[in-house]
Amino acid sequence: MIIEDQLISEIKLFINNNDLEGLKIKWNEWKLETEFNREIAWDYIFNKIYIHAALKKRRHICEWLDTLFTELNPITQIAMRQMFSYAKYLLNKR
Repeated sequence: MIIEDQLISEIKLFINNNDLEGLKIKWNEWKLETEFNREIAWDYIFNKIYIHAALKKRRHICEWLDTLFTELNPITQIAMRQMFSYAKYLLNKR
């Protein structure tokens, strides 16, 4: 998962800098570049960055990620549902 870990590191920088617009642009670039590469585990990436955004209290980034969740296949969505309750807990934790 070398590629995934590199992408996660880059995305975390956008989250840490609270740069949603930059993240959206970069996300679309990555998706286009890797469109034909089905080897990338986007569900793994999504899970890691969603939790990171929740830890950093970036509610607007989590809301944008919610819209991306619908792009994942239904089986993956079912498998990832528990992540949302944990993320919600992190967002509301003081």
